[in-house]
Amino acid sequence: MTQSEPAQPRVKPDNLLGVLAFLRKYPTQVALSVSLLLVNIGIEMALPQILGSAINNLRWHAEWGATFDLKAYVLLFISLVLVRTGNGILLGPIRNRLVQRTLGDIRTAIYDAIQRLAFRYHDKSNTGELISRSTTDIWRLQDFLFACLFLSFDIVVALLATAILIFATSAALGAVTLLTLVPTIALIALFASKLQPQWRKVHDLHGAMTTVIQENIAGVRVVKAFAKESAQVKKFRDKKEVFLGTLLDTVNYWAARVPFAQFIFGLGLPLALWIGGRQVIRGELAIGDLAKVVFYLMAIGHRVGMVGQFTNIIQNASASAERILEIIHEPQVIKSGKRDLPGPGDRAEGEDRLLWGRVEFDHVSFKYYDGKASLTDLSFEAKPGQTIAIVGPTGSGKTTLVNLIPRFYDVSSGRVLVDSVDVRELRLEQLRRSVSVIFQETFLFNAIVAENIAYGRPDASRKEIEKCARAAQAHEFIMELEDGYDTVVGERGVTLSGGQKQRLAIARAFLMNPRILILDDATASVDSRTERLIQEAMRQLSAGRTTFVIAHRFSTVQHADLILVLKEGRVVERGTHDELIKRGGFYSEIFEQQINK
Repeated sequence: MTQSEPAQPRVKPDNLLGVLAFLRKYPTQVALSVSLLLVNIGIEMALPQILGSAINNLRWHAEWGATFDLKAYVLLFISLVLVRTGNGILLGPIRNRLVQRTLGDIRTAIYDAIQRLAFRYHDKSNTGELISRSTTDIWRLQDFLFACLFLSFDIVVALLATAILIFATSAALGAVTLLTLVPTIALIALFASKLQPQWRKVHDLHGAMTTVIQENIAGVRVVKAFAKESAQVKKFRDKKEVFLGTLLDTVNYWAARVPFAQFIFGLGLPLALWIGGRQVIRGELAIGDLAKVVFYLMAIGHRVGMVGQFTNIIQNASASAERILEIIHEPQVIKSGKRDLPGPGDRAEGEDRLLWGRVEFDHVSFKYYDGKASLTDLSFEAKPGQTIAIVGPTGSGKTTLVNLIPRFYDVSSGRVLVDSVDVRELRLEQLRRSVSVIFQETFLFNAIVAENIAYGRPDASRKEIEKCARAAQAHEFIMELEDGYDTVVGERGVTLSGGQKQRLAIARAFLMNPRILILDDATASVDSRTERLIQEAMRQLSAGRTTFVIAHRFSTVQHADLILVLKEGRVVERGTHDELIKRGGFYSEIFEQQINK
């Protein structure tokens, strides 16, 4: 699977039931909404009865002088209409609040899922697709939730009640109703069964279009630097045309077929008038009863139109629900253990531990999701307080190695131990808070400098923040910014240079006071002078903690206590800088190549 392809689900979840499960949190509001809706349906069923009864009594009054109280019928009719109106006023806010709360819960669930999913999942997903699922697809569920809390009950209950009332009035007219209603609904269901895959395709194409927008915004400087604006516009236009074409095909498919199905039911009213009219002429049916049936058939006709609308909403929402639940139901492959990290006063292997941060790799192998081996049978020990340098050519597995320590990935075989405990047994949050990582690509949030440094410890005082900034050689340039530590750095730290961002990231890591510090080529974007200053600060702050350094500059690793030389996922050499140079092996070879450049 390529990086741009969306992740495919392992198990296809039960889409709409999975969404409706979120309503279980609000049983009172659901019950109240359904109850108020049933009251409205009951009133709607009663109104034709009142009108039909009034027509019959009016006829008897005109023909035989029977008593007819028009005022009573008018008051009863108006009263029911007023009750239905007041009921609707109550129902609207309750249903709206319920739907919006449920949508909020779904947003929270998908955000939580994205946060807990391992690097392995994000490696094969793309940001634009995840944004599309987290925003647009959730909005598409709004109509579905309204439909379920209104249209579904209204349609099912009203159609059943109406059919029963028509049968009670006239068996012949009831048969006419069923003979036209059943084929209509069956055809709509048949057309709808072919609609959901089309809507899924539409939503996937919308995700692809969103990805183009997201990538273009994130990489706008690269686009402009290479004068590729026209190419990007064409790329988006092509995606848009495919999306719109598929959307129109889907909408037109439905629009062309539903009227045909509704035409069949449209025959019901003239048939009922013809058959019912003959019964009225023969005296077999009261004219008021025929009026009731006509009113009921008109109500059914309205709901048949709603069936078409409801079915389209269902199929559209089903495709969105599938895309959302694929993320929510994605298995959590990195699960927290239950053990606490050893601390002061604990004993490990029978010895008092004054320093913590011992890391052991015990015959570790690792494969990525594509099955390609990245590390093979790796074994070494990093003692507390040591600095371990990891060097090797691109693709040799350096970053993969350090990513196993905080469990960004789990080993395929073997064990990674921190202070003699397998990391898979440790509480995940505690483990990661004890390991500070400065990634090769520095990421800063669109916040002030102080907030970025204190990201891992929001409660840190300004004095602590400044102390760490000084240690990372960042305080001087921070004070030169417009608002000092209160300067907003912009999205991804766009207002800062690469070296400045790197130093803020180092300060952020230092503030966490971790047992283990991981620097993944952390000084790559700074000049030689700043690099020396940072290295001096690192030597002071590395006391009492284990430090892993990945660097392409050999000046960064020469003073390490242990250097691991990786080649194709294996440790081919290990030792200090002087020892490895004397051996004249692979390390010495790449060292000479760098010097002679």
